[in-house]
Amino acid sequence: MVSGCHRQAADTRDTATEQNKALVRRWIDEGFNRQSLAVVDELFAERVVVNGQVVGRDGLKQSMRRHLDGFPDLHVTIGDILAEGTKVGVWYTVQGTHQGEFESIPATGKRVSWVGFDLFSFEDGKISEAHFVSDYHGLLAQLGATVSPPRTPTRVRP
Repeated sequence: MVSGCHRQAADTRDTATEQNKALVRRWIDEGFNRQSLAVVDELFAERVVVNGQVVGRDGLKQSMRRHLDGFPDLHVTIGDILAEGTKVGVWYTVQGTHQGEFESIPATGKRVSWVGFDLFSFEDGKISEAHFVSDYHGLLAQLGATVSPPRTPTRVRP
């Protein structure tokens, strides 16, 4: 039997988890699909950390703007969204037409699609940290870019 106190604590955790999932959905829908960067100021902590570096809200908006400028019809579809405690993970697919410069690649007019997974951490109702993993190699290949490993310097023997 679950006591009232334990049930209430579990209900509070479940509610917070569902609210966090809703915030991630909102970021994707408003931020990318409706191209409203203002949502970043509402959902993210001022000093948000992305992939281990403090980028802040402005850095996050700059990254989003690069994607939206390169793919003006960009659309993100959530495949799965999972949450536990203060973490939310989302698996997604992105589609768009390369109509503007992206990562120094001039517009190709190509319709592209790529997948990714993002993991968010929440503090005080805001996204405080994010880890973004996207199939950038697949995206760049679709745009006709070639990716080569960095050259290693030749060793000179004495």
